[in-house]
Amino acid sequence: MFENALTLIPMNRFTILILNLAIILSISGCKKPKRYDLIVENAIILTDSGLVEGKTILVKGDTIAGIIDAGEPVRTRKVVDADGGIVLPGFIDSYTSIACFFKSNGKAFDTHPKSLTTFYRSIVSKHFLPYGVTTVVDAEPDSTWVSQIQNWKPNPKLTDVIAIQWIEEGDGAFNSSLSPYLFIEGFYNGNSKANTGSNNFWILTGIQNGLSYPKNIEGLQSIINPLLLLTGSNGIVENRIANVYGIKQNIPNELLTIEAISYLAENSPALLDSVAAILGSNSTSLSTGLYRVKHFVDSGFATYGIEQTQAIKQRLKYGFTHLMEYVRTLHDNGVELRIGSNMPFDGSAFAQEQNLFLEYGFTIPEIGRISSFNAAKVLAIHNHKGKIAIGYTADLVVFPKNETDNKFDFTRINRVIKGGRAEKMK
Repeated sequence: MFENALTLIPMNRFTILILNLAIILSISGCKKPKRYDLIVENAIILTDSGLVEGKTILVKGDTIAGIIDAGEPVRTRKVVDADGGIVLPGFIDSYTSIACFFKSNGKAFDTHPKSLTTFYRSIVSKHFLPYGVTTVVDAEPDSTWVSQIQNWKPNPKLTDVIAIQWIEEGDGAFNSSLSPYLFIEGFYNGNSKANTGSNNFWILTGIQNGLSYPKNIEGLQSIINPLLLLTGSNGIVENRIANVYGIKQNIPNELLTIEAISYLAENSPALLDSVAAILGSNSTSLSTGLYRVKHFVDSGFATYGIEQTQAIKQRLKYGFTHLMEYVRTLHDNGVELRIGSNMPFDGSAFAQEQNLFLEYGFTIPEIGRISSFNAAKVLAIHNHKGKIAIGYTADLVVFPKNETDNKFDFTRINRVIKGGRAEKMK
């Protein structure tokens, strides 16, 4: 009568262990996947190897927590659909002037305010964040601002601001606790400071302080103008400007740069190539400031009373083409270009300079690096800004899908993600 009864089998310790493991595995298999705060899906992202299609960026807090293939299941609070558009790391403007924006914001500041508040930072953000510029360097701060800016906390609604100190060459040590960044007014090849003018300076970070060559150069004129002195041709170029444009004194730096590069390209091309090779071998970083020059070229320097003849316009265009060709030469030799919009321009100038690079043959990956990582590197923040990679700050710029019949345009932005917070552009 007990033939169909359940037979109890004694269980040893090994059998019990196996059953416990099976239970644990079954429970863990039911566990929900990690939930992220935001994802950017269906994206073409910029990596060290170039543009990669079909990716989803996972964001936790203000940090990129992962990158997976598009379509993989993921739990998230918010979704940004890139819809096949390009996503680049947040842009870094390596030369701005906050004071200019204060003055142009509807109030005439006879003297700069000594106390900075969120209101002033909001002004900066209004001028830059819509163009994907998530970090700016205030290169001309009031001395009382530096410590205040250093104490500003990251805010996903506001552009990050980095302040620098100014010192004259030979003034000795700087206060690194105030700011690790500074401008040093410098010179080349033993020329005296009196002969080089006030434009020849470059950024040095605390890490790079003490280098004997110009590691980080601000403005193309800081390369070209000293070469005029080196070749003894500054007088020739100034006479050219006087004869062609009628300007004999207070020559605009942008006009001097245009005429100087044309003269050097025609008469000393080997020298230009040699300088590019030397700077490239030192991995020199250069803030180009191209839009500022192009702005004056397009206007024909009309504000300086120059007659707007067709010959003048063609001459300026000719000079700017030489300038862009030399920028390409510098890049090809290893000079790490970056964008500094320079006063009184804002984020729109940054985007227009990106388009200039595009117009003159630079690729989107090259421009992406110029716009982000190169500036982060010179500021020694490249371990957490300037890339789309795990562990980096989630500063991202989402562009619309680029249809085959449309040219890519850096002024057209769908979304800017600052510190993990997504804002739709108006």
